[in-house]
Amino acid sequence: VAFDGEDKTKLSCVLPGGHRFECLVGASVQSGLSLAVRCKHPFVPTWDQWGASPWVRDYLVAAVAREANVIVSGATNTGKTTLLNMLLATLPDERRVVALEDTPELHIGRFWDGAGLLAAREAATGAGMVSWRELYDHLMRITPDHIVLGEISTQNAFAALAALNSGVTGFMCTIHAESPEQVIHRKFDQNIAWSGAVMPNVPEFLGDLVDVVVQIKRRADGYRHITDIWEVRNRRFVLRDGVLDDGEAPA
Repeated sequence: VAFDGEDKTKLSCVLPGGHRFECLVGASVQSGLSLAVRCKHPFVPTWDQWGASPWVRDYLVAAVAREANVIVSGATNTGKTTLLNMLLATLPDERRVVALEDTPELHIGRFWDGAGLLAAREAATGAGMVSWRELYDHLMRITPDHIVLGEISTQNAFAALAALNSGVTGFMCTIHAESPEQVIHRKFDQNIAWSGAVMPNVPEFLGDLVDVVVQIKRRADGYRHITDIWEVRNRRFVLRDGVLDDGEAPA
């Protein structure tokens, strides 16, 4: 891996134990160094710890079982990948789940016919890794039952939309957004524009292909909870700010 203070100033990688390492050095940082290690916690939260009632749990499990296209949305450090892994855990072992990531975080080892694919995050990433475009071309030739992306970014947003449009159901991913509406109407568009690519009518495209957006939030005390579930194609919130569509809090 090339990493220095002049030409290759940014490093993103996974440490032993699954902890995420992010570092930027050089003139772009006033102090000369910006570094963070996000620790992978050994515990797995329960649905109750997500503030998810049996109704919410059953709804999400059923959505995954019927191969709905699901996006998990939230701000930084809300637990998006944790929730996505919980949804993956509800799938049968024999499903051909193919995960596409630039940092390995999705739990796909138990899917005996599954595959975990890694894209080069940037030129500094070691030899032998391919781009998101090349990874997508490979994906289309290995007949997945489910396509699961890690976090949507400027580098993979276009590939994610291509995967959504491939005809494969059961697509899942996470994205940084403050609301389900932002996911559809702003964030994908923004990531594609920042990548330098051009794609017209992205919100309309997503509105036709995404079934469910799940919004999660983190309170000041660290408590994380599912606040919204939006059925995109139906233009309907079944859960809004923790309240069901019928006006009742989910029991």
